[in-house]
Amino acid sequence: MVWSSLAIGTAYSLPPIRLKRFPFWASLCIFTVRGAIVNLGLFLHFSQQFEGIDGIPADVWALTLFILVFTFAIAIFKDIPDLEGDRLYNISTFTLRLGQQIVFNLARWVLTVAYLAIILIGAFLPSTNAAFLIGTHTLALVVLWRQSFKVDLDDKQGNNAAGKLSYTAFYQFIWKLFFLEYLIFPIACLLV
Repeated sequence: MVWSSLAIGTAYSLPPIRLKRFPFWASLCIFTVRGAIVNLGLFLHFSQQFEGIDGIPADVWALTLFILVFTFAIAIFKDIPDLEGDRLYNISTFTLRLGQQIVFNLARWVLTVAYLAIILIGAFLPSTNAAFLIGTHTLALVVLWRQSFKVDLDDKQGNNAAGKLSYTAFYQFIWKLFFLEYLIFPIACLLV
């Protein structure tokens, strides 16, 4: 798990490969490490079940899929503020191709789909407290949308420091939601 993460991280960051220059490969690196390798690898390590994916419970799969989708959104969110830098260094990101507002909306809807999916399947996960899981994710989704309306992408080009700060605060908030998931899900399992 560690060696796989290190190899992917190296290919992501360092020349000559530097996969972060390519939106698809950057996203793939991020959600492979954050979603699949970390979640499934840690579960298999700590449960000592090295018999393969057959021994992984539905709850772990649900968390892993949620995190995979969430990290895809993070991967495209991260390029929104660096439009000029990406243009200068000829890095073809989704933001450069589609525009900031379209990518922002796409990432917001990707997160919405992830939250709605976990809310819908929360009642069917055998080892979680459905009410807690559904309630916390519904609250997180509502707060996500509320916070997203505070972002002023038009001023994010550096013309207005407040606009840039609103996006930075929102991006940090997304990361807080990401790490909060690793608190919410275990609590939902403990409450059964």
